[in-house]
Amino acid sequence: MSKVYGNEEDYEETYDKEEFFEEDDDPIADVLYDIVTHMGFENVDIEWEERTDHTRYFVEGEGLGILIGRHGATLEALQYIVGVINSRQQLVEHKIIVDIEGYRERRERHLRTQAHQEALVAVREGKEVVLEPMPACDRRIIHVCLHNNPAVKTYSEGEEPDRCVVIQPVR
Repeated sequence: MSKVYGNEEDYEETYDKEEFFEEDDDPIADVLYDIVTHMGFENVDIEWEERTDHTRYFVEGEGLGILIGRHGATLEALQYIVGVINSRQQLVEHKIIVDIEGYRERRERHLRTQAHQEALVAVREGKEVVLEPMPACDRRIIHVCLHNNPAVKTYSEGEEPDRCVVIQPVR
């Protein structure tokens, strides 16, 4: 790893992919490790899994719950920072998803279950169901989950941060 000093790049770390990383290493995992350990967390383990449309990074360790934040806000910020570093330094080409202590996996399972349950309610009662406001990444999970359900259609309404998903029965 080398440091770049001067002008607006003062104190910005750069990662030379070919010199610094071994074949089995992942530069994003190393960036995540650096960020988390610089925040004072120790004994951090980062694993990654390549999926169809992204690579998911699992950050595990003691006391990392604080990095999730309220409703995952701190986790979203951490993922955003890693994404900015990646786009500026072009470390990897794949989409990056960061998950801390399995929070994102649990949240996605919960949202898929909720989507199916609320779709049943919408069809049974014959009226729209408006879900609570949620961030775009959560709304996307609902939309994708119900995309192939012929009994309902979904759309988002409202303005951020109060934008929500509406599940509408197909008549």
